[in-house]
Amino acid sequence: MRVLFSSTFGYGHMFPMYPLARAFLAAGHDILWATSADARDRLEAAGLPAAPSGLAGPELRERVGSLQARVASVGPRERAAFMYPRLFGETLTPPMAADLLPLATRWRPDLMVHEHGELASPLVGAVLQVPSVTHAFGGGVPPSMLEDAGARLAGLWAEHGQALPPYAGSFTTLYLDICPPSVQTVPLDHVPARQPLRPVADTGGATGPLPHYLERDERSLVYVTLGTVQNRLPLLAPAVGALARLAVRVLVTVGPDGDPDALGPQPDHVHVERWVDQPRVLQHCDVVVSHAGSGTFLGALAEGLPQLCLPQAADQFRNSEGAARAGVAVVLHPEKSSPDAIASAVGALLTDEALHRRARGVADEIAAMPSPDDVVERLLTACGGGA
Repeated sequence: MRVLFSSTFGYGHMFPMYPLARAFLAAGHDILWATSADARDRLEAAGLPAAPSGLAGPELRERVGSLQARVASVGPRERAAFMYPRLFGETLTPPMAADLLPLATRWRPDLMVHEHGELASPLVGAVLQVPSVTHAFGGGVPPSMLEDAGARLAGLWAEHGQALPPYAGSFTTLYLDICPPSVQTVPLDHVPARQPLRPVADTGGATGPLPHYLERDERSLVYVTLGTVQNRLPLLAPAVGALARLAVRVLVTVGPDGDPDALGPQPDHVHVERWVDQPRVLQHCDVVVSHAGSGTFLGALAEGLPQLCLPQAADQFRNSEGAARAGVAVVLHPEKSSPDAIASAVGALLTDEALHRRARGVADEIAAMPSPDDVVERLLTACGGGA
């Protein structure tokens, strides 16, 4: 079988599909990954063949920057509904479709798999009559946001002689759902065919000796990350300063384009890195402090770790809501995320045995979900075995 994966420029949307792509490769199938040229090197470094597609470079940054300037006046909780249809629909989909259609025509896939922010694949699949499967990047996307994106793409579908299906074509074949039901906040009644898929921590990180900042001692390790988008928030430096006063070790990441020196001098028990092998870190830390981006959020859940969620935008508020409802995290919204509140919440998380127990319960729930290898077999059956 030949499987064409596709994703937008965002790393957070891309890496949840790594395990399924690797499972197809391990089973002897061919894969090709279409994504922004800005993300191509990261995929190929992880051993996943890639082809540049869609916006990249200065044009991408200009388009995204323009939307971010417009969203600045929108409240944090409403930004996802504003950005999703405008960014992942009308901004990114037309140029992605312009590249993806000729690529798929040449490569002739038997199956297409797209993350839920990449909406050109359903159109290309319809034109070429190839099944297009939607892969979640976290919890479900609210159907109203998909409908808004679809309305903005109706003209593009019409240009290709296609009638636009509901929800921008996202669920015409199958939805691969990586979110455990206990923290899912979007009802999925609108999804006709859903296949659970275990979220597996796999970012293609290198193996080797354990970094010194992960070596265990008698103090707990608190991992702090605000991802690669919110990593420059003014919140980070004072939060790290407050955590440094606790009797814990602190590991902070500022993102590949961040500056560790911007946080100022740190005591010996605080370590600042641009990037870490997050799955490895999650195996050795005790508490996670994050923006509740889906990759970090689900990775911490899979390890049964208590979390402090500091949502800022996008799906982070939905993730935080699910975690609070399941009793596996403390949530501080932007207006309450003072340094002292963050330090106090982390101190409580370290000693809350009931919360730790519930977090381990969600980890068990995730472990019981079908593995990527299992899902490859089910996709092969659904698609008639491929070529």
